[in-house]
Amino acid sequence: MTRLTRAIFRKELIETFRDKRVILGVIVSPLLLTPCLMGAVLFFASQKAMEMQSSVLDIGVYQEAEFPALLEHLEADESIKLRELGSREEAVSAIESLEARAALIIPRDAPEAFRKNETAQLELIFTQANENSGNARNRLHGIIGAFNREQTKSRLAAADLDESFIAPTKLTDTSIAENEAVVGFALSMFLPYLVVMSAAFGGINTAFDLCAGEKERGTMETLLVSPASRYEIVQGKLYTIFVISLVSSICSILGILIAIAFGQNIIETLFGEGFSISYLNLIALVLIVVPLSLLSSAALFLVSSFARNPKEAQAYIFPFVALFIFPAVLSSILGAESPLYTALIPVLNIAMSMKQLLGNVFDLSYFCLALGSSIAYAYVSMRIVTALFQKESILFRS
Repeated sequence: MTRLTRAIFRKELIETFRDKRVILGVIVSPLLLTPCLMGAVLFFASQKAMEMQSSVLDIGVYQEAEFPALLEHLEADESIKLRELGSREEAVSAIESLEARAALIIPRDAPEAFRKNETAQLELIFTQANENSGNARNRLHGIIGAFNREQTKSRLAAADLDESFIAPTKLTDTSIAENEAVVGFALSMFLPYLVVMSAAFGGINTAFDLCAGEKERGTMETLLVSPASRYEIVQGKLYTIFVISLVSSICSILGILIAIAFGQNIIETLFGEGFSISYLNLIALVLIVVPLSLLSSAALFLVSSFARNPKEAQAYIFPFVALFIFPAVLSSILGAESPLYTALIPVLNIAMSMKQLLGNVFDLSYFCLALGSSIAYAYVSMRIVTALFQKESILFRS
């Protein structure tokens, strides 16, 4: 970096950070709004989960024939409140009017089949269009499942059979993943997408202001007659956009980690364990977003160089948005153990590398190839921007 490049870089960076919009969008929003939003979502999600678990649900029961054993079991459960219904049509009407969240229909032959140690066929009516009705359906499945287990034990005891008679095999799940790996896997589902978006859009206002904005204000000519060469001007401005994009990406990562740190109790309520992430993974995440930020900065500066003013630059932004959003969304669908050739796909390779780092399936060859190819793409983009900046027809479009 030459002396004049450093001077332009310092000048642009100082002026950029004087803009309150940049401070708000790049630093304040990821570090303050992101934790607040995630905290609010986690809080209300945990409140909703506890509310659904503790609520007493109205359940309708229509018996074509009495089934006392099942009714006693249902009445003993304090999480539901039974209501006798006179017909199947009344049950449907009660659910539609929200007088009952779900209804259990006991056919005429069900009690007799139960007494003969056969399977009693029951019908559960609910509506998928209502959250509480779905909760009631799940609640009834759990209660009747417990009833079935009790009756199975009774039938086996009456036949002088052990429980192993109906269980030829028993499968026990053993997860060897540590809490850190489980946490990383959960984060890998959404963190790469957020970081890519932050790198792509964190420096958008800065990029549009540093080139298209200067064209509109008429200050580009003054800068071009300065002692700095056009190459040095491009480098100074590009480094400024790069710093803003990188800061935005890092703040997004830190914002999510802050939200996780402050929401440990809520997360433990929802998932049964706390979240944490190693410093090594954090360092690797920051390292991998460096070429991503450089690539997005060069692409944004390319758009800004071609546009006459910031408004026109916004009109040209759609291809740029598609270039970054599509791979980011695709990364949330693909598995972390993707083929090696995906390490050559711009943006997607960075997102997949982050997913591997967080999901504890780190592949050094994939990481190196993704890092190297991303640096190459960023370098090519920088050269294209520099070449465009040399053309009068691009700089002084009217």
